[in-house]
Amino acid sequence: DWSVVELDGEVVACGKYTVLPDASAWLETLRVIPERQRLGIGKRLYEHWLELARRQGVPAVRMYTGLTNRASKGLAERFGLQVAGLFKEARRPCPAAAPTSVPEFNLVRDGDEAAALLMPQRDAWSGFLVMNRTYYAFTPALCRHLARCGMVYAQAGSGSVVVLGARFMPEDALHVGVLAGDLRACLDFAAATCRERRASRLNVQWPPAATVVHEALTQCGFQTQAADFIVMERRFEAESDGRK
Repeated sequence: DWSVVELDGEVVACGKYTVLPDASAWLETLRVIPERQRLGIGKRLYEHWLELARRQGVPAVRMYTGLTNRASKGLAERFGLQVAGLFKEARRPCPAAAPTSVPEFNLVRDGDEAAALLMPQRDAWSGFLVMNRTYYAFTPALCRHLARCGMVYAQAGSGSVVVLGARFMPEDALHVGVLAGDLRACLDFAAATCRERRASRLNVQWPPAATVVHEALTQCGFQTQAADFIVMERRFEAESDGRK
């Protein structure tokens, strides 16, 4: 659902509501033109989104914002969303020269196999896999979706697995959603794939507790960005359980 808000015949705001593979709703791209801010327009979009969520029976709604963006966080909190995770972000340009050797990873197309490889990583990644700053809840349904989209790769014999792809604009950046096992091999494979697909850069978001991921990214030339991000959620099934 792509919605706009009109005021006095002028489009003054927009926002997007998307149902993700785990059936939750993702709220994104809420923008209000500066001259029309502080008039309650953002609230109208949230009211619309929550009504959609109730009609569709989604289990949760989520959004992300910058850690220091008090206005965005406060608006989400007004509608019952709470912080569910903190994430850091790092980037590196895709290599200009072809690597001398590339670790061999095989595409995992079977959804059950993808779930078996990825679900054990859920806690280490604070329950979320991030692509294009979209925070996907770590579920078997997501793993099957990633396999169908050709984003899950595994290295035979080592137990290494990496999720690599993009929700949109793959020419701008490829996103490492999860990596486990031999992290250097995962990142070398991601860099070689980035160059092969002619994307501009690689992006990774990870929870601060995953220090080994941060170390591997630093060793592979990734630059940690100054801003941190939070994902916020409202879980409707938890509210239903409370009423019972």
